Amino acid sequence: MIMGTSAALVIGGAGCVGEETVDSGTFDHPDEVQADESFELTIDNLPTETPVEVTMESQSGIEASVTVETDADGRIDLARSPIVDGDVPIGFDVPTTVALIQFASGSFWEYQPSEKEQLIYHVETADEDFGSVKLTRSHLDREAYEEPDHEELVGEVFTPRSGDEGPGVLVLHGSEGEPLFDHAIALAQRGFTAFALHYFGGPSLPEDLVEIPLEYVETAAQWLLDHKRVSTDQIGALGVSKGAELGLLAGTWIDEIGPVVSIVGSGLVWEGGETIDDPPGTSSWSINGEPVPYVPYDTDAFEDGISGRELFAESLEAASTEMIEDATIALEEIDGDVLLVSADDDWLWPTTRLHQIAIDQFETTDDLPIEHLRYENAGHGIFPPYRPLSGLEDEFGGSLVGNARAAHDHWPSVLETLWTLD
Repeated sequence: MIMGTSAALVIGGAGCVGEETVDSGTFDHPDEVQADESFELTIDNLPTETPVEVTMESQSGIEASVTVETDADGRIDLARSPIVDGDVPIGFDVPTTVALIQFASGSFWEYQPSEKEQLIYHVETADEDFGSVKLTRSHLDREAYEEPDHEELVGEVFTPRSGDEGPGVLVLHGSEGEPLFDHAIALAQRGFTAFALHYFGGPSLPEDLVEIPLEYVETAAQWLLDHKRVSTDQIGALGVSKGAELGLLAGTWIDEIGPVVSIVGSGLVWEGGETIDDPPGTSSWSINGEPVPYVPYDTDAFEDGISGRELFAESLEAASTEMIEDATIALEEIDGDVLLVSADDDWLWPTTRLHQIAIDQFETTDDLPIEHLRYENAGHGIFPPYRPLSGLEDEFGGSLVGNARAAHDHWPSVLETLWTLD
């Protein structure tokens, strides 16, 4: 059964729960879980009140371990038992069963699990080996997509493996110009038909991120709404970074779009261009052939070593109040719930501030269905859970702990927002 709210990610077992005795430890666990799902794993028949090392490794080559202490009954509840040592920080508030994946060896950029990824959890003390247990994490095949049967549209459409109908979601990439596979695949696993739309930099598309017509996104929304696997009256939009700016703007203008999720996005429209050091002098987006009002980059702020975050901050200071007001996206015109996900340590742009400007245009947001999630120690790389996260902080900011917490915490709200379609 496809779950329709964030309850789908609450700790519990997907698949059949098995209990087996391996050597002298008794393991209770689900046989199979979805890649974005946390789960329980308990081990009984262990020495009482004794430090036990649990090592997780997968066939993809990642590995991590923690030491936890058994209780008075000789039991470990791995998802919840307090950590006393190991790769996962003491006191970390993500279930350890999946935190071991987040803190595992290996790079975020190199992690390529198989469709049926095998995880092995091994338990031992200083004196005795208590055996291992395997479970399967299910990933949607990255090649299991269809291309839109529309001569103007470019992208990849991922549908639920179950074959069921459900809501549709437009998934909008950022300024890197590549379709957003990770989010589309994760949504398809949760029962959505997800269209990873390519809107510039591809065949028959504009070469540059300059005055991209909103009519193209409207065509994509209308096409997706008519898809045979989409059963709802509207679709949702999920964007990341620059695609989140586009998603919020599209939600104010396109009737077919209901709820919108903006992950490390902006509530303001900005000048176009893929890189901030080559400004085109016009908007990123257009409507009816006219550029959408935008905030320009402050060219006086350009200097060697200035970060993207600093440039956007300087550009806001240089812009007039009227210019900022004209460029602010009218969130109240979106016909559905709005989820804004911000990272306070985003190195690419000050996403928390850029989201908050759009919220602050209202005297009160009490009657607006807007949720703003802020993650103090997270950077620009907030992705669906759960995968090794090492390396994200070097390129996008945040800390390993902050990025891991944000990945775990934000995803149920993403699903809950988009499931309002149903």
